[in-house]
Amino acid sequence: MTAAIYTKRDKYYIVVSWTLNGKRNQKWVSTGLTVSGHNKRKAEQKKHEVLQTWQEKIQLKDSDMLFADYMQYWLNIIKNNVQPTTFYGYKQVVNHAIDGYFRERRIKLCDLKPYHIQDFYNYKMEKDGVSANTIHHYHSNIHKALSYAVSTERILTNPADNDRIDLPKKQKHIASYYSKEELNILLEKSKGHVLETVIRLAVWFGMRRGEIIGLRWSSIDFDGKALSVTGTMKDRGGTGDKVGTLFFEPTAKNSASLRTFPLSDSMVEYLKRVKAGQDERKKKMHYNHSWDDFVCVRNNGNLITLDAVSYAFPKLCEQCGLKPIKLHELRHSNISLLLGTGASMKELQEWAGHSSYQTTANIYSHLQKNSKIKLTGIIENVLEIC
Repeated sequence: MTAAIYTKRDKYYIVVSWTLNGKRNQKWVSTGLTVSGHNKRKAEQKKHEVLQTWQEKIQLKDSDMLFADYMQYWLNIIKNNVQPTTFYGYKQVVNHAIDGYFRERRIKLCDLKPYHIQDFYNYKMEKDGVSANTIHHYHSNIHKALSYAVSTERILTNPADNDRIDLPKKQKHIASYYSKEELNILLEKSKGHVLETVIRLAVWFGMRRGEIIGLRWSSIDFDGKALSVTGTMKDRGGTGDKVGTLFFEPTAKNSASLRTFPLSDSMVEYLKRVKAGQDERKKKMHYNHSWDDFVCVRNNGNLITLDAVSYAFPKLCEQCGLKPIKLHELRHSNISLLLGTGASMKELQEWAGHSSYQTTANIYSHLQKNSKIKLTGIIENVLEIC
């Protein structure tokens, strides 16, 4: 259900729209406020009041609501209560996976059973070939939505409770990563590429994509030789201009992600050259100054978007004669390199910006194999001496 403000004959009206069983409904509600009376702010307040009133009215009549319509209703309920990126993820799952399947079968919310949900998961795995991890992602959305339906007394129990659904076992993702030799090839062959600075930051510090694109010059202390992660660039989702959907959030994935890296002399010199190049280009016409404080911009000043990085980086890897990987896997490459030189998991936790030691150990446990082999060799040499 949505509400919008419309004007007609100098009067403000609130138009409430909702979908029930596939049918679009609309209701015009007069506010009694005039446009000429400069009542725009009061009309905005009235819009929220009218929306809440009609949500309550429709709730009393929704026993026949389709489950697909309920999922759309739930999206509207949580929209202002979660981060934009989180909402975009929910919306993508509902609109592109859940809605079509259940709408086609016309299953009502009040009639939804565990076997309906189980059949959906089986169908997606067998017909569409989705992974077990994706099924868990679907399940998280459905379970949350139905928990809200229980709390608002639309249904008595949650048919998606874990003891009523047989979920496939999650598959542990083992990320690809580059060796020291491969990283050197990438660094050499990416010189002059639009992603050169993005790649260097990922290789040197293991920074996340959003942290790199969100890095600002004001967060780099050249005199003190330090680089600080002070926030992250996010995409609120949607279609159209991908620069327009980006926003900088002065917080990070967790408090540990707000961290500071020491800069080597060579990295200081490199970043100074990047900044000098940008300062020179800013003097030219047709330069976009909207992103002046950001490090990773194109020659015309436009910010490099998150989508552009994800699309262009694997292609660049292939052009360099390397196996194509995701940019995030340069983060894994950085950590594996440090782990191979003897860094402890505790040190790596702080370096990577993980909230707990356990997170680091779980993600990079497979990389400890080389360390264990080295320790085995040490023991063997000791025993031979003895």
